[in-house]
Amino acid sequence: MPVGTPYITPQMLTTAPTGIAWNIIPFPKANTPQMLAEQTNICWRATDIVNNYCNQVLRATADTEYLSGPNYRVTVQTGSGTGRAILQRSPVLQVLAVSLSPNSSFPRQWTTLASTAYDVEVPIIGVYGSVAPSAAGEGGQAILIAPGAVNWWNGRHGWRLAISYVNGWPHTSLTQTASAGATTLHVDDVTAFAGAAAFVYDGAESETVSVSTVAADSPLILPVSGVSVPAGPGTLTLSSPLSFQHNAGIVVSSMPQDIIWATILAATTQALESGIDAITIQNVPGSMTVGGHGVSDLTTQYEVILGPYRRVI
Repeated sequence: MPVGTPYITPQMLTTAPTGIAWNIIPFPKANTPQMLAEQTNICWRATDIVNNYCNQVLRATADTEYLSGPNYRVTVQTGSGTGRAILQRSPVLQVLAVSLSPNSSFPRQWTTLASTAYDVEVPIIGVYGSVAPSAAGEGGQAILIAPGAVNWWNGRHGWRLAISYVNGWPHTSLTQTASAGATTLHVDDVTAFAGAAAFVYDGAESETVSVSTVAADSPLILPVSGVSVPAGPGTLTLSSPLSFQHNAGIVVSSMPQDIIWATILAATTQALESGIDAITIQNVPGSMTVGGHGVSDLTTQYEVILGPYRRVI
């Protein structure tokens, strides 16, 4: 089973208005464990479909990316001399470390820049310092580096860069039941949750939370820089108590809800492709139409939704 939480869970999938009879999947008269197992598989496959279409992982991850420059992805701005590096994943939430080495040096002779020598070019808004997560495809995938660090002294591709950063939207689930009034949540991934607002997906008892601090059970040590990053299983400390009790497995996420819906649609296409079900929708005159939306319609719909989040470089 993959690490972490898929973008949707069986509870979120089976209660969504998809029109699918999930109780006959994977086959009619399947028992509850069999149904749950396949529904979980569908959720993971739908998550991978979404990531594949977007050409990147959308959940928050801590990554170290290696680039050579100056070139088309690592440029030096005329006039200011500021370096600019276009990274693979977006939105970039935080730059953790930037290290440089002459590209001709083997083994590498890394120099790690001061933390004041770089920042995010287009910081994301609506997740940090807000009362609710964003519902828009915002933020960028580039960072700025202080003048002089990246230059043309060694020619094109003269520098090798190791850039560690956090990207995507914080996304996790509870590993233990959280009682009403609790201010600490035990989750399977704390990546990027410090200071973030998130939505607790629990049906009629859903609520928003604001995370003040996080603690990882085993912090991630990044290569090259050796920076320690809170990632993986751990605890979230909330700025205010929970209003409701939430059981283990409940999703806590800052991911835009249109990504959640697109993942549900991607999961629904799997049920339709199996040939054992159809979606029933209401016609405007009042009659019922079976199969009003086929796989191609739903695929087009989730691809349109995911358009703003798709990586193009």
